[in-house]
Amino acid sequence: MGAAPRASGRREFERFGSLLVRVGAEWRPEKAVVEVNLVGERRMARLNRTYKGRRGAAEILTFPYPGRPGPGAAERPVGEIYLCWPRLCRGAASAGVPRRSYLLRLFVHGAVHLRGYRHDTPAAGARMEALEKRLLAARLPARELERLFP
Repeated sequence: MGAAPRASGRREFERFGSLLVRVGAEWRPEKAVVEVNLVGERRMARLNRTYKGRRGAAEILTFPYPGRPGPGAAERPVGEIYLCWPRLCRGAASAGVPRRSYLLRLFVHGAVHLRGYRHDTPAAGARMEALEKRLLAARLPARELERLFP
């Protein structure tokens, strides 16, 4: 098991929970469930190695759930988003934006992946980034948006 983020980071992340719920409600299918997990660098590195075959900790990993729920299911699971808190904090500082804004950018990136978008080609990456910018434009000041998408 990887080291958990410091308690102060966890409290800060938890304050953002209602924000993620509001933003997620704007894009998700009705009654869809997305699990957002906050992890440390060791756990993220292990997830990245195990499921993506890559070394080191990523800022974000997404795991869409296959298939659809059976009849009568109250909620439709969509997938999981894993965020690496230390990397998120460093990314925000590097971009010169508040952690809240960087968190939203990563969350929207993961949510767009869960909707089936990829960035494995330049054209696909451009489409995905355009959608992310559009989703974030209503929530972030233009200056922060420019810093998040240089």
